[in-house]
Amino acid sequence: MAKDMFSLVWSGLSEFEDDLKGMEKELFKNIEKAMSDYSMLIEEGTRALVHRDHGDLEASINFGRPKREGDSFVIEGGSNLKYALRRHEEPYRPGTHDKYDAGVKFVKYYLNGRGRRTFGKPSWRGEKPGRKFLERAIVATEKDFDAVMVEALEKTLEGK
Repeated sequence: MAKDMFSLVWSGLSEFEDDLKGMEKELFKNIEKAMSDYSMLIEEGTRALVHRDHGDLEASINFGRPKREGDSFVIEGGSNLKYALRRHEEPYRPGTHDKYDAGVKFVKYYLNGRGRRTFGKPSWRGEKPGRKFLERAIVATEKDFDAVMVEALEKTLEGK
């Protein structure tokens, strides 16, 4: 009695293994480039969303290049100013308030925690400048992160 048989042969498996071994370097290079591009986007978004009074905080925002730490890539950034965290986290102060700067009083300068210069800044990706500027920049760019990571993987698989 004969049995119907089907046989599938994958020849060239060792060559495929060699290709995969060589891809690791390219993958890391492409991920580092993608993370670098994403880092610049986060910096742009954070600067666009931070409130503006004198502009010191906005100018201090800086993101570095990605660094490989173990099996991860890390991007570090933000501001080195002491009050940056306070400005990020502090709740809005409701109402209208005056501003005092260098001995000058600006009447009704602040409205519900935002000053006139902050109100004058344009929106970025549908977000208005103000508190939680870094957090909101990251949330607004989640799809961009996914896209640059997919692109890095595709470049690697295509041999670029």
